[in-house]
Amino acid sequence: MKRLLTLFLLSCFSSGYGQYYFNDLVSIQMGNEQYRLLRSQRIRQISATSYEADNTLTDGFQLEEDISLDGKKIQLRTAIASGHRSVTDRFYEQGRIRRTQTYSNGISSKTVYTYTPNGLIQTIAITTTDTAMKTTVLEAHEWNYDNKGQPVSMWLIKNKTDSTLIELKKDEKGLIIEENWKKNNRIRETYYYYYDAANHLTDIVRYNARLKKLIPDFQYEYDSNGKVTQMIQISMGSASYFIWKYQYNENGLKSQESGYDKEKKLAGKIVYTYQKQ
Repeated sequence: MKRLLTLFLLSCFSSGYGQYYFNDLVSIQMGNEQYRLLRSQRIRQISATSYEADNTLTDGFQLEEDISLDGKKIQLRTAIASGHRSVTDRFYEQGRIRRTQTYSNGISSKTVYTYTPNGLIQTIAITTTDTAMKTTVLEAHEWNYDNKGQPVSMWLIKNKTDSTLIELKKDEKGLIIEENWKKNNRIRETYYYYYDAANHLTDIVRYNARLKKLIPDFQYEYDSNGKVTQMIQISMGSASYFIWKYQYNENGLKSQESGYDKEKKLAGKIVYTYQKQ
């Protein structure tokens, strides 16, 4: 179960781990849609209970979200028995995320989002401070779009000096199918995106040097409403993978997520409850 909770926390706070198109544009759009759904349902609090494979409660697990009455702030608190604790404050304006502030075990991270007049992500500025090491890392994402509002590139700038160009390629439908990281005119990393017949993203893939072939990092399945019903996380360094299955209530809010190992044995589950204003 410890691995399940580690993967769960990584899935909650994974922005900044590759796949910039997905993390910066797709995930933020999904998050803004989820926020608007919560507000339309007048949700004021979300809590989660974690269960082991044998259906006993997981010791030391905490996940709670409080939404302010005006909807401008959501505070997320998480903890697991190993001692990992975090508090994240998210601030919203006009139905969109504007700023986040996270503190977790001595590390503070602040993210500020700006948008174009058409509501597209323009910049993402991340400041991460390690209070123990007394170090601060700055990271800026500056997005560029074509005249149709399609993303074409992003400048990734670290500590104001170290720059990497992220270039995107799209297919005849306008779907992003390739993400190339370029530095000093050389491609350093490439991600490939694949879609189903309904244009839902199904696979995020990159080259595995150890296996000498393309391997998915993530794979997704959807229901008839376009909700993600399953996500598979594949470990880049091994043949291991982990399966997440999701269930939703009648209002479209996530009610449960269950984790399975590669033998498809249940590792545990997390059940969500919602309280309205």
